[in-house]
Amino acid sequence: MPGYSCARFGGEGACPEDLHMPQSVEGRAIAALGSQILHQRRIGARGYVGLDFAACLALLEAQGIPEKIASLLLPHWEAGLIEAGARMRDQDGTE
Repeated sequence: MPGYSCARFGGEGACPEDLHMPQSVEGRAIAALGSQILHQRRIGARGYVGLDFAACLALLEAQGIPEKIASLLLPHWEAGLIEAGARMRDQDGTE
């Protein structure tokens, strides 16, 4: 895949997934549950608008993540997803 620098994709650099891996136990747990959290999104007229925090908190609490910790980390996760979605729309030229 062009544009990747890690050895997994034929490059020689550090893998971004490893380089930016969360350091805390709770952060790693939320990252591991990422695909489940991603399905708890709110969709608006222009596409993805954010996460359903109530559903995400319930899901994470069921996995043993304290609600207080999850509520601190989820806004940052959501902001990253919104930013990534905006970048994809810009690259695709879609509104």
